[in-house]
Amino acid sequence: MQLGILRTKIILPLLLLLLLDCNRKNDLNNPITITIKVIDSKTKQSRINKFDTIEVRKEGLGYLGKTFDKVGEYITDSTGIVQITIIPKEGYRFMASGQNVYGSANFTKAFTKKILRNNEQVIIEVTSINN
Repeated sequence: MQLGILRTKIILPLLLLLLLDCNRKNDLNNPITITIKVIDSKTKQSRINKFDTIEVRKEGLGYLGKTFDKVGEYITDSTGIVQITIIPKEGYRFMASGQNVYGSANFTKAFTKKILRNNEQVIIEVTSINN
């Protein structure tokens, strides 16, 4: 009788832990929505009515090294913001370009260990490329 109770006390928490662990891994496969905001590096203000282009690239494996395959291009709205849907377990590179400006943000294992969360805001500071 006591052996049965002891087994239940040991097996039940292990099964529960296994179930919760599987749930967390599954969450990383679910798509999330993030917001990308483009700001000027000098003024730290949003680029209003500039309609910059955001290029999104996903990290992949190539023959000798890593590749960054293009996922899509997005245009910011009048407030300098764009919303996109990504898979959080993948590494991404976001590149912003506009009229005489450029900036980027990297969310790959080489640059950061941070995993993007749902409804998180990524801020890209752009600098002028005029001489």
